[in-house]
Amino acid sequence: MPGDNSGTVLQALVALIAIANPFAAVPVFLSLVPAGNPLATRQAATRVALAVFAILTGAVYIGAPVLAMFGISFAAFRVGGGLVVTLTGLDMLRSGHGAESDPAAAANVAEHLIVPVAMPLIAGPGTIITAMTMAARASDAGGSSVMLVAVAAVAAVVWLVLALSGWVQQRIGARGQAIVARSMGLVLVAIGAQLVLGGIADFFDLAVVTNRR
Repeated sequence: MPGDNSGTVLQALVALIAIANPFAAVPVFLSLVPAGNPLATRQAATRVALAVFAILTGAVYIGAPVLAMFGISFAAFRVGGGLVVTLTGLDMLRSGHGAESDPAAAANVAEHLIVPVAMPLIAGPGTIITAMTMAARASDAGGSSVMLVAVAAVAAVVWLVLALSGWVQQRIGARGQAIVARSMGLVLVAIGAQLVLGGIADFFDLAVVTNRR
C-alpha cells in the first residue's frame, strides 16, 4: 500500500541518517578538500554523495550475499572499517593540515574522498548493516525499491551537509583547518579503536555461541 511504503521510506530514512551522521564527517571532509574553492567543495560533496548512494544500494541488493560468498562476518567487517578509520586519523595527526589548493593536490584528494569520508565514516559498517537488515525486513515485492528511495534521500542529505560545509571552511582559515585536522585525527583514532574492539567482541561472542552448540 502507498501509505505503508511511505512509512517504510520515512523509517528507513530516519534510521540511516541517524546512524550515518554526515555531520560527524564534516571536519574530515573539510581537511581534505581544497581551501577557498566552493566549486571544488561542491564537486567533492557530489563525489561522496554518489559513493554513499552506490555503497548503500549495493548493501540493499547484494550486501549479504557478497559477505557470505567471501566468508566475511559482520564482526570482521567492523574490524576492517575500524582499521581504515584509525589509519586515517593517524595520517591527520601527522600532517595536521588539509588539502592544498593546487590542481595536483586536488586530484589526489579526489582519490581519497571515497575512503574514508564516504566509507566508513558515513556509509560505515553500522549504516551498511542497517540498510541490509531493513531491506531484508521488507515483506512485499517492492521492498528493495522502497529502500532505494530512502537511500537516494540519504545521499541527497549527505550532499547538502557537505556542500554547505564550504561556508564553514571559508571562515576558519588555514590555521583553523590545521587545528580541526589534528583534533579530528585524534577523534578518528578513538572511533577506529572502538570499531575494532566492538568487532572483536562480536566475533568472540559468535565464537562462544558456536562452541556451546
